[in-house]
Amino acid sequence: MLLSAATCTGSAQDDGTTTIMNLIGENGNFTIISGYFNNSSLNTTLAGDEPHTVFVPKDDAFKNVSESTLEALMKDPAALEQMLLYHVTNGTLMAENLANVSNITTLQGSELPVNVTDERTFVGEAEVLQANLTADNGVVHVIDAVLIPPKAPSEEKDIIETATEDGNFTTLLTAIRAANLTDTLKGEGPYTVFTPTDEAFNALPNGTIESLLNDTDTLTKILLYHVASERLMAEDVVNITNIKTLQGSDIPVNVTEEGVFVGDAQIIMKDVNASNGVIHAIDVVLIPPEPAPEQNLTVLYNDTVNLTEENVKFRNASLNYTIANLTDFGALYATGLDFNAALAQNMTGNVTNMTNVPFVFKSIEGVENNNTTGEMWFVYINGEPAKEYFGINPVSYGDKLNFWYTTGKSGEALIENATYVINITIAEMMAKDTIIEAAQNQTRLATFVNATETANLTETLNGTEPYTVFIPSNEAFNELPVETRNKLMNNTTLLRNVLSYHVLSGKYVRKQLASMNTVNNIQGDALQIKMVGENITIQNAIVTQIIVVNNGVICIIDKVLIPPDSGLLSDGNQTDGNQTDGNQTDGNQTDGNQTDGNQTEDQAGNWYFFSIPFKANNTSVDYLLSDVNYTSLIYYNASTRLFEDVSNIEPLKGYWINVPNGTEFNASEQFASVEKKQVTVPPSLQTYPGWNALGSPVNETISAEIAFTTIDSSYTKIVGPWVSGNNTTGHYQYVGYNGFNGTLGENQLGTEEFEVKPYEGYWVFVKEENLYA
Repeated sequence: MLLSAATCTGSAQDDGTTTIMNLIGENGNFTIISGYFNNSSLNTTLAGDEPHTVFVPKDDAFKNVSESTLEALMKDPAALEQMLLYHVTNGTLMAENLANVSNITTLQGSELPVNVTDERTFVGEAEVLQANLTADNGVVHVIDAVLIPPKAPSEEKDIIETATEDGNFTTLLTAIRAANLTDTLKGEGPYTVFTPTDEAFNALPNGTIESLLNDTDTLTKILLYHVASERLMAEDVVNITNIKTLQGSDIPVNVTEEGVFVGDAQIIMKDVNASNGVIHAIDVVLIPPEPAPEQNLTVLYNDTVNLTEENVKFRNASLNYTIANLTDFGALYATGLDFNAALAQNMTGNVTNMTNVPFVFKSIEGVENNNTTGEMWFVYINGEPAKEYFGINPVSYGDKLNFWYTTGKSGEALIENATYVINITIAEMMAKDTIIEAAQNQTRLATFVNATETANLTETLNGTEPYTVFIPSNEAFNELPVETRNKLMNNTTLLRNVLSYHVLSGKYVRKQLASMNTVNNIQGDALQIKMVGENITIQNAIVTQIIVVNNGVICIIDKVLIPPDSGLLSDGNQTDGNQTDGNQTDGNQTDGNQTDGNQTEDQAGNWYFFSIPFKANNTSVDYLLSDVNYTSLIYYNASTRLFEDVSNIEPLKGYWINVPNGTEFNASEQFASVEKKQVTVPPSLQTYPGWNALGSPVNETISAEIAFTTIDSSYTKIVGPWVSGNNTTGHYQYVGYNGFNGTLGENQLGTEEFEVKPYEGYWVFVKEENLYA
């Protein structure tokens, strides 16, 4: 619904006409903008005969413009002129005309976006409060905010040049020069720089800036804490919780009703583009956190490691020894490797000479903590405590491993009270097994081993040519739809094609994979590589373990990779954009396994797929679901292709909730009395290639054609709503295809026919990034 129109006629000139300048000048609510217009070229323009449309901010609107912005405008008449021109366009656009356009070309030259909802009209960030104040040479619409034109892209200028041109970052630029970081930030990048303004630096205690300029080490750490090694636009920042900086620490991100905060600083100007990155201005200088105090090793590593040769304690360097059990702080790359190691034992106060002996990492399976008497083993790699997480501690030729053993019960695992220490320097690493031989030693890879034999690939993967093979675990094969498993095991050609899809020519270890974006398999297909936290992913599958073998590398993964042209159903999580292009309408793609409740794990209870069609005043889960007995609440993040726990419930997103057996969840009833937040700009959500979990943008039932009109050019298919059943059973009610009309067969519809209901969740398949609103 458009705003109700109001007609106003100002005082006439001597010739009986009322110009826009008359109308604005005689209205007591427009004194500030009227003064600006009178001292600009628009004084003549808006008093002339040519028709214009003017968006006039009330005087109250100027209270929301920062003092620094107003001062800058007053000091720069050209910038002020540009701001005024951004409020004016040629021609007469009445309220009903605004409903039919999405952008207006202003006299300033930039496009002013228009967004008309059922009840409101927005131009840029401003809401139209009163429409259609008419004059003889055009029309005025009253708005509640001052429109600031977008800055011209500075793609031809790097970060340093862009910050210099802005004029608000002189102290920062001085600090960058003092720390010798100018060339870095003029480099290729891309970088994201959170730039404190001069006001932010001035707010530091007296003498701080001078002290930092004389302490370049500390200054460098502080400056690098403001820089990320990727281009993060504002829409990216609000969708992550932490940003890794060049200093090494993470900056936490917090999105509140007041704004977006990185650490203690608020972003006050966003998305200033440069040729090698982007700048976001902030109002506080960020200080990196102090390094965490060194943790007591007893807390981190309290598992017993048995270093034995049969039943003989590890004390005699003349024997060959085996680490029979190595817990989570073990070396991921060590499985199946023999070390020719220089080895020594340090009795307290007695260090023996290093002796070369064969040394085998026999297993790195985790063991239960059976230490009840106070004995402790602790591991250092190259002088640093080994990390406690499995798979984070690769070892290589020349590395030094120190195993400390103590019987002390004080919790202090120090050399002073260690019974003895074993020092190992790796002189040579030798892998014994081939790919198939090593896989045969892993019981969780039995399905793959049997499949390679069926597909006649065993001899190939046992040969001398190096391969890197992404091997799905038994569980990964079991997660495939039954139809897919049956097709694979009964069609040797198809099975060989799928298995070959997992094989790369060459030897790629963790460090190499982590530095790559794509790799080509032996069929010539490009597979996407990503780092998600500490995990490497291939397509959407997570690499859970890497094993170096004699003729290559094994990467164990948690999902089976399905070639896009195989015609097979996957488990619903491979979102490469090729499996479901929206043109296949055989009804078999949507059997409940492609984008289904199976993604939400086999959890007891009933699953519901819901959304909320408005912005709640309080979005926290603790508030919105305070009276709901639920066991799990998750959201599928299409950008990372991972399910995530939820702390806030936002509009436009589809959420999965699991409630115990015997209970139900009705989203429309649950949120019926929730207080709605009055927003000036309708919510929007970035969609990504593949499946996106979305909800309706409005609180009424509409067709998918209307609901998803903002992404009409990029989405192909919609599935839902989810009809919950007992336990983990359930089904999707309809499949909709964009570009089709009517009913295609049973539950398959064109999007004009497919109804999208508020409070329901839907899977929408998108071909390319787009903004859903």
